Amino acid sequence: MVKQSHLSERMRAWWDGYYYEAEEEPEPEPEEELPEFKQTPFKTDRQAAAWSDPRLQVAEEIWGKGHWSPGGDDEVEALIRPLNLDSSMTIVDFGAALGGTTRALHKETGAWVSGFEASPLLAEAGAELSQIAGLQKKASVEPMELKKLDLRESSFNAVFSKEVIFAMDEKEDIFKKFYDCLRTDGQLLITDYLATKPDASGAAVDEWIAKEPVRPNLWSLEQTRSFIADLGFEVRITEDVTPTIRKQILSALGKFTAKIDMHGTKERGWGPAILAEIELWANRIKALESGEMAVFRIYGRKYDPSLK
Repeated sequence: MVKQSHLSERMRAWWDGYYYEAEEEPEPEPEEELPEFKQTPFKTDRQAAAWSDPRLQVAEEIWGKGHWSPGGDDEVEALIRPLNLDSSMTIVDFGAALGGTTRALHKETGAWVSGFEASPLLAEAGAELSQIAGLQKKASVEPMELKKLDLRESSFNAVFSKEVIFAMDEKEDIFKKFYDCLRTDGQLLITDYLATKPDASGAAVDEWIAKEPVRPNLWSLEQTRSFIADLGFEVRITEDVTPTIRKQILSALGKFTAKIDMHGTKERGWGPAILAEIELWANRIKALESGEMAVFRIYGRKYDPSLK
């Protein structure tokens, strides 16, 4: 596996026309055979406008069909296993992106899942994928404006959100909407980037914030836990899942870069898109390795409001 510190250097060298030789880490176990990869424009019969963006094509090539970030269907399955959800229930998937998590939630539970995504282009593409899969109703993806997001009060059994809230302002409103839309004893499960210190600051965090495409509004773990507990959630789990996320990122990027013909023809648009995606995740890995920031899994239940 290519070391994290060499990922962006290797890709930039490829794009600039020379070969970058870097020491590689030994693999703990054999990797599965890599699928064939050709550097050709993304071919698809999909109609949504977003599919013409090379960055979206590259992201899906790295993270898997219908996914915009690490983990894929397997991570969703592992995360929700303790929730005991079933086909009689309803779920909110907040920050659905291309709807990969939305569809995986339905696949694993049979529940009706409503995915909401802030980017209209991603939401359109995600809705198209759900339609192609015949899940436009059972695993829907819709665009949202947070201030106009109307989730029916006390109507949902669970809220799921995977590493998106860190980039959003008005977190207080987000968590309040989560609380209000859940039924009594409803479940909240989020994973998110959080600062490990109460003041959510530090050199590594400041550098990471400056390099993100959308400026994060980073909360600390304690700030997040305290706020949702005050709303009326019984917070049962706050688990640091950084090692798992780090492994997922490095594994996916390593497999992707291994598939690239370093001396091959560079298709228009793909080079800059690959560099941007690699550098985004290399910067996130660097911040995580500093110890100032981590990815946490937070699980809570809404207790009876009359007991507040």
